[in-house]
Amino acid sequence: MGSGGTVKVDIDRSDTNGTFTNHDIVRGVVTLAVTDSISLASIDVKLEGITRSELKVPEVKRRKSDKERMRTIIDVHKVLYDSVVVFPPPNVRNVQSGREFTLTPGNYTYPFEFTIPLESNCVKVSGITNKVSFNKKNMNVVLNNGNFNQKFFVNKAKSYLNQQLDPGMPPQRSSVQQYHISAQLPPSLSGMDDFASVKYFVKVTCKRSSIFKQNLRSYEPFVFLPLDLDIPQQNSTRLAEEEYREVFVRKHVVFSNRIPDIIGVPASPPRTTPPPPMMPDPITVPSPQQKRGFFKKIFDPSTMPTDRSYGGQINSGQPINISKQRNRKEYEIQAKDVPFGFEIRFRHPAFLIPDKPPSFRLFLVSNHRPSRYELQYGRPGESSGLGVVYLQKLSISLTIFTSVSVLEDNGNERDIHNGTNERVIPICNNVYENLKFDLVNAKPVRSAGMQSHVGGGEIYEIEIPKQYFSNCVLPEHLSPTFRTCNISRKYSLTVSAGFSSEKVHNFKDSNEINRKVKNVELVCPNVRILSGLQLTSSLHSNASKSSVNFGESTGSIPTYSKTPPYPATESGLSEKQQAVEQNTLPTYTDVMREASYQDDQEHQRARRRYKQHEMYYHNLDG
Repeated sequence: MGSGGTVKVDIDRSDTNGTFTNHDIVRGVVTLAVTDSISLASIDVKLEGITRSELKVPEVKRRKSDKERMRTIIDVHKVLYDSVVVFPPPNVRNVQSGREFTLTPGNYTYPFEFTIPLESNCVKVSGITNKVSFNKKNMNVVLNNGNFNQKFFVNKAKSYLNQQLDPGMPPQRSSVQQYHISAQLPPSLSGMDDFASVKYFVKVTCKRSSIFKQNLRSYEPFVFLPLDLDIPQQNSTRLAEEEYREVFVRKHVVFSNRIPDIIGVPASPPRTTPPPPMMPDPITVPSPQQKRGFFKKIFDPSTMPTDRSYGGQINSGQPINISKQRNRKEYEIQAKDVPFGFEIRFRHPAFLIPDKPPSFRLFLVSNHRPSRYELQYGRPGESSGLGVVYLQKLSISLTIFTSVSVLEDNGNERDIHNGTNERVIPICNNVYENLKFDLVNAKPVRSAGMQSHVGGGEIYEIEIPKQYFSNCVLPEHLSPTFRTCNISRKYSLTVSAGFSSEKVHNFKDSNEINRKVKNVELVCPNVRILSGLQLTSSLHSNASKSSVNFGESTGSIPTYSKTPPYPATESGLSEKQQAVEQNTLPTYTDVMREASYQDDQEHQRARRRYKQHEMYYHNLDG
């Protein structure tokens, strides 16, 4: 603010649901309210994106007896920068040679627009006013390439003087490589205090003609989510081996010394002795042993002993003999181990999208054929109960890793200080109370890639239906995975499950749960979090437009270069126009690119709010 008037900037969010992405056009209007006549040199509008990291590091002790003190160092990078002069228009500047222009009282509006690029242009930022800022916390100068402390200018001056006195002295070189990186624009980031932040905004500056008069300024922040790049799309045509690539994490579980719940007993053989003499016999009911295909419950308390430590089931690990009295033949029941694996699978590469259903699948897998768990002498596929697995609970959490770096330069040496923040957020915590699965129902794994990870032998699987963890949805405010000059964000997913070989009768009894339930934990490192936004035909059209000419503006919506994307030929038609005239078929690349576009309506639905912390909207300029 300042004497003579006020200025504000408004951004049009009607087409983006309030969230912008790569190749979007940021449109808006600057409104200048002049109360008294005011002289201005120009009105500049800038599109900016700033990443800011801050660390506390110990000060170097001058004496051993000095107490350890901490100092704050800050690193600021401009990852996005574009500008346009909206006043005065070029025609006025061409006819008026003065350095200032007087505006009489009234309201003035100046439209503007920018196209958000794909990649960061931190390296390309030029101009001392765009690189230098002042850190009020430690009274240091902050540049767009790290934190330059108070010794920087002194040491630089000494270095310059030494080179002038001794021209043959080679200039000092930095031991640290180029600090900037080329990467996609990072998403908006907030809620971590001063440790790390990424902010985007439009800034307008009404420059006064006199340095003794305060410039008028206004900021308008906006939220940015990048497009998802290099992620296979469901609607794209790919080679089979690419389409079905999977990544997985598996942990093995063994239920030891298990015996079937049901024992199958073969039917008695038919009689071979001659029939008795004809005489009246009493009417009798055939005994169960004479029925073909009879199944005997092994846990019949009237015939078999029990082991109280296993809830009434026999599980001693010793052979159990069942004697059949009529033919005195014995059938031996041997206890067995029941091994299986708990597994999570992602389509390659492993990713999740906030506010969307989980993209992973959960399985129980086994190296044994399902026939191992069938009822002996029973019908094919009939379960003996040996392979029963109860899923009792499932909890999923996400670990967030935010890493920052701060470059400190004193003119002679450059040091990079690093820091990491780790935070765990729960996603779901489900209790099922004896959700039953049976390995007798396992099917051969269809993925050839999965077979190769277990020595080439055939394995079998049971998929846990997604309905049992459909509430595993990431919160919509999570930032996508990214890496830029001084900040990076990555994620790890942890899935914990509890299994038992028998039912839990009292879920309030912690002793019973601890005795019966085995816990398994799967840790999935480097799971990418995506924005859910993909390229559309309209965004591709925006990307083909040239950038705004920084040095000029007509005071209205800037115009883009009309140069066609194809070179003109002697006929005056571009190659693309000639292709249309000649009915030339589009190339394979053109067809594949258009087939991969996200539908506009689906794209708009995917533009989640991506809510930012309130601190995102304050202290915008660094």
